[in-house]
Amino acid sequence: MNIAIIGAGLIGYKRAANLPKTVKISAVCDIVRERAKQFAQKYSCNFTTDWQKAISNPQVETVIISTTNNLLAPIASKAITKGKHVLIEKPGGKNIKDFQQVISAYRKNPVVVQVGYNHRFHPAIMKAKEIIDSKIFGPVLFIRGRYGHGGRPGYEKEWRFNPKISGGGELLDQGSHLIDLSNYFLGPSSQVIGYTQRMFWRSPLEDAGFFILRNQKRQISHFSATACEWKNIFVLEIMLKTAKIQINGLGGSYEPETLTLYKMRPEMGPPEVKEFKFENDDRSWVQQNEEFIRRIQKRDYSDNSIKDALYVLETVGKIYKLNKRGKV
Repeated sequence: MNIAIIGAGLIGYKRAANLPKTVKISAVCDIVRERAKQFAQKYSCNFTTDWQKAISNPQVETVIISTTNNLLAPIASKAITKGKHVLIEKPGGKNIKDFQQVISAYRKNPVVVQVGYNHRFHPAIMKAKEIIDSKIFGPVLFIRGRYGHGGRPGYEKEWRFNPKISGGGELLDQGSHLIDLSNYFLGPSSQVIGYTQRMFWRSPLEDAGFFILRNQKRQISHFSATACEWKNIFVLEIMLKTAKIQINGLGGSYEPETLTLYKMRPEMGPPEVKEFKFENDDRSWVQQNEEFIRRIQKRDYSDNSIKDALYVLETVGKIYKLNKRGKV
């Protein structure tokens, strides 16, 4: 299988490094010529600065798109129109209108479309899903999550705070992962309330989002996503009827990934505690890449990933609408 990677930045490298050995990277594209050239030298492939040329290559069957948000949907929709399978990094587009290009192209040209919400494939998240689906501890009552980082000098000048390029601030950036995880565990929510605010970084977009989701079963997810965390954090707490799951960390600067299961005793009081450690065990990029390739091999053209990405963008859009589109 021949793949073209569009975007030779950090995420493009992560995707390339975690592809199955049966896959060949035949082309890479980046608007910075030297960056594309260095990538090509590392992976012994062709390079270009023209993404249209990369996706038009008849030898390329599959395209991985790891660009800034403003280019995700335009490139994906063109690639789909040409019959290429695509893996699009999250959130899939700047907003719903942007992502509709992908949906329209897919309806006319059924191919495998995967949106890169890789957090679903983190080992602690997968273990939590296994525990929940076992129903041993009853249904989920509520979810509480905190996700954030502290940026770096000049962060407010980077593309993530440029509305024309990113489409949204911290709510769309890291908050979208939290919304996707809520959907993964509980299904879509019909009610949403939330606030976005610029608290520290001097930019036109929000650096913090606080929001609550509730589904038809009255299960609630309560989240915060901020770029004002002076120590990187990822904490996800899932309260079940007779147990609590707590996930801490994602590896790297977010600290080692662990899952702690607190089992309620019949007499209640202090719970029974069991801890699962996943240090240096982040295979999320590998596992998502493998699922994408497996879907191509099985000709699984289902639209589940598209629907999930659309749901996230719709939810983000509702919160922005509540907050005058995120402007402070």
